[in-house]
Amino acid sequence: TLNAQRCLAYLSIEHKGAIPLEFRKAMGNRIYGCDDCLAVCPWNKFAQETQETRFCKPEIENLSLIEALSMDEPQFRAFFSGSPIKRMKWQRWIRNALICAGNADPRSWQTLGQHVAEFQNHPDPVLKEAALWALDQHAAR
Repeated sequence: TLNAQRCLAYLSIEHKGAIPLEFRKAMGNRIYGCDDCLAVCPWNKFAQETQETRFCKPEIENLSLIEALSMDEPQFRAFFSGSPIKRMKWQRWIRNALICAGNADPRSWQTLGQHVAEFQNHPDPVLKEAALWALDQHAAR
């Protein structure tokens, strides 16, 4: 039985509110989607890598977490124009990037922390809470 409300892909892309605390560590460094279920599915041994250009943008794969957190909404829309990622919207993108920052290696925190701190007083309560959670994760280390 699959519970879609516990699926990291669902939570990171479709879920509009805060990511429940119990799933934040499991999100790891995933800003968009998960696909672990696809990786372990025995039927996928027959799958072939996509040639769909919207899914094969190297500039997306090489995007740093700092670059992700630095995008404002117009930059997000322009960068992901023509990509399925655009449909998740900027707010969820930033929420997920903040959770990734909370899960990030402490060695990267010195430069990453200042970008997270910019959201600690954000007017959007979901972004503010995610930033405070990320800051708390690193304060505890």
